[in-house]
Parts: sequence; structure tokens; C-alpha cells
Amino acid sequence: MRKFKIISAFVPFKSALLAVRSTITIAEMAPSTLYQIAKKSVAVRSLQKTEQKKSNNLKLDIYFLLFLNGILFSCNESNVIQNQQTSLESGVVITFDDDYVDEWFEVNILLRPYDWKATFFVSKSNELSANKIQKLKDLKSYGHEIGGHGLNHLNAPNFISANGKIEYLNQEIFPMVTFMNNNDLSITSFAYPYGERNSTTDELLLNEFKIVRGTIYGNASPAYQNCFYNNINLVFGLGIDKNYSHFSIPYFLSLLEYAKNNNKIVIFYAHKPVKTFQSNYETEYQTLIEICNYVKSNNMKFYKISELNNLRLYQKYQQKGR
Repeated sequence: MRKFKIISAFVPFKSALLAVRSTITIAEMAPSTLYQIAKKSVAVRSLQKTEQKKSNNLKLDIYFLLFLNGILFSCNESNVIQNQQTSLESGVVITFDDDYVDEWFEVNILLRPYDWKATFFVSKSNELSANKIQKLKDLKSYGHEIGGHGLNHLNAPNFISANGKIEYLNQEIFPMVTFMNNNDLSITSFAYPYGERNSTTDELLLNEFKIVRGTIYGNASPAYQNCFYNNINLVFGLGIDKNYSHFSIPYFLSLLEYAKNNNKIVIFYAHKPVKTFQSNYETEYQTLIEICNYVKSNNMKFYKISELNNLRLYQKYQQKGR
């Protein structure tokens, strides 16, 4: 029985190329169905153009293309319909805030056997020594992501309420981005200092960055916890510093287990990694070792935070292209 294959190439970001195939038996398709497929191809092209125009308005130069390669016909004796679908790979996003560059560099050496990846949100970057700037570059070369945490670590809602959005951007965001770019540490993600945010700050900063991270606390049941990626570019990380009242390694592992069983991605955040806890905003090595060991042992994935936005865009275009 004759059939044809529809091959569509989806390029959701600059460096990735994924192919999605589906095989449909031609004998089962009426002419009207073929007409609908042709219409759908045109619709996909239109969506691509619309989304590209929107992305051109972003200052971070995000360009995503969606195009249809064409329809190829072939002969095949099989009449089995084959569908190849992508599914979310369960995993974790580990993030760190502030300017503990020396400690981040040391813990990377400790955790490299786990093939881990993390995102380091840097504040007060203009005050870092040349040695620390180099260490950030080294962390980036190891495959980690460097994100922004504000030039001056300002409370965004409070500052904007008192001084306005333009002044906030001019004092906190634009100089940070410029400094990082000038040091070959371009950033596309941002984490709120103190976790303080509102709808005004979200709208403002999501025009400047691909993805923004807030914070969340508490030990709610995993099914009701809000520290999982939910296909949007505003995400929330659960603190794993030992001073938090919800601190519990078994609880953190239960979140990972829930992620593994439900194809989800859990997001954690920390500050200063240390061997032994002594003061607030410190995460012990053992906590990070337990998390990384669970992820590696269960064949889960370490994600950088900007990869979540890539997933979001891929899923968005994939749904529209169906």
C-alpha cells in the first residue's frame, strides 16, 4: 500500500535542529484531508512570520524560525501509522544567587563527577575582581550558565515604586547587562534579589530576559509545590539553604522523585555552598551531593535555566504546528 511522509523541520533556537516525522497511509486520506494538510502548512508559515516579528522587538536578539521543509512522497509496503512525539525529560535546575564566585568555583570541582550543570545569578558584578571574573568565565566554559541578579541587588518593586521603571532599568539592569557583555559573559536570564517581584516587574523584566526566576518557600506536598517548571518563562525556585524552615534533604529528594515519576523539572536555588553550615544563606556540600547523586543515579537531566525557555518555545511551536 502506498503512503507518504510529511517531514517538518523545527528550529526553535539558533543552534538546535530537531526533526519531527509522522507517517500517514495515503489510502486512508480523503482529498479534503489532503487539502487540510496543505492549509495547515500555510498556517505554520504564517505563525512563524508572526512570532519572528514579535521576537525582533526583544532587545536580547532572540530569533526563532519555524519552517516547513516540504512534503516528500515515497512507496512503502507497510501500512502502520508511526508517530514520533517529544516528551519532557525529568530533571532539575540548580541555581545560585549573589556573588559567592570563589565558593561556586570550588563546589564545581566537587560536583563535576556527577556531570552536573547549574546557573549562577551574579549581583554586583562591577565590584568583582579580575580573578573572579575569570572564574565565572571558567564556569561558563564548563557548561554552566551565568545569569543576572542585579547590578546593585535592589528590591525591584520597592525601587520602582519610589523611582519608576526607567530609573530601575538605568541603574540596575542596563549597566549590569553591558558590564557582563563587555566581559564575554552575556546573560539571558534573571533572578529577583530577595525574591521580591510583582506583575509590574515581571512584565518589565520579561521584555529584557528570556526567563526570570522568583522564589518560593515551604514544604507543601509535591503535587501542590510551585517549584516545578510549568511551561512559562516566569519560574520559581525553592530555597535549599540550611537556614530555611522548610529545609529537609528527604523533602528535596521527594520533589525529585515526583519530578522523575511525572516527567517534571524541579527548580532549586541556593547562595553560598559550604562544607559545614555556620550562618544564613549557606548550603552544605552534602545537600548538593545528595541532589546531584539522585539526579545522576536516576538518569535525570541537569538543566540550565535558559533551557527551560527553549523548551517552552519548542512546545509552543510544536503545538501550533500540529
